[in-house]
Amino acid sequence: MRKLRRLCCAAAILMLLTAAQADIFVDQAPPADWSSWDVLKLTTFPMAQNDSTLLEVGGLSMLIDGGFKGYSKDMTRALKELGYDGRVDILYNTHPHDDHIGAVTQMIREGFRASAFISTFPKDDPEPGQVLAVEQLDAADIPYTQLQNGQAMDFGGAHIVFYYFPGGRDPNALSSIALITFKDASVLMTGDASTAAQAYFHEELGGALKADIMKFPHHAYTVAQKGFLDDVSPGFVFVTSRFNSTKKVNEQLRLRKIPFKHTSIGPIVMVTNGTDWYITQTKAPFD
Repeated sequence: MRKLRRLCCAAAILMLLTAAQADIFVDQAPPADWSSWDVLKLTTFPMAQNDSTLLEVGGLSMLIDGGFKGYSKDMTRALKELGYDGRVDILYNTHPHDDHIGAVTQMIREGFRASAFISTFPKDDPEPGQVLAVEQLDAADIPYTQLQNGQAMDFGGAHIVFYYFPGGRDPNALSSIALITFKDASVLMTGDASTAAQAYFHEELGGALKADIMKFPHHAYTVAQKGFLDDVSPGFVFVTSRFNSTKKVNEQLRLRKIPFKHTSIGPIVMVTNGTDWYITQTKAPFD
């Protein structure tokens, strides 16, 4: 705990000294000349109360979570349409619940591959979703790497830091979060972090978690912990749920005047050159 506290304090100081905020443009297409820029792109997949987001940056790809098993064929097809025919560079799982790992497990069973699988959960965690995933990973010879709390990695020009609540009593509370930065732009992927986990992150990390964009935790089943939301202070939020299922969260975001979209309506594409974000959504599934 002391080691993490020192790390978090250092991270918070660094963020306060160096963090800049990108401008956000919602429902606007990027300028035509962006084809010549280095960009980071996030694409969410429309699976109602499931999580799956593709991160693309610097010629590398990372699939962050995957929905229920039944979405495996849609996911495989969608990734192929985006240029990933049966393979991405990294599979990152925030926690091994079926709505975050089921489709990925099935995709691997059906021949989908990656250079690595990463998670903060130990490989031998007894959660049923983890056991099934590890069986397929081993059969496909995909290396498994357990991330440590506060571990950072550089990925195609982006910098990613992973955290989790070590006092969590279930997979949701133990779900990792990932702060992704690209030049002056940032996004916080929150998995299913519970309100207890959010309170821990607020205490340990504070303003170091500030981000332009945030994935709302745990499909917006409950409102966000106030201190945590204050720390992140996002300029845009995407919610991996149905609009009518998240009325309290919708109101929380409206009161704070934070623009938001729900992934169930259609894919959300968020792209940045490190200075500006352009966010668009289509109603066509898996475009």
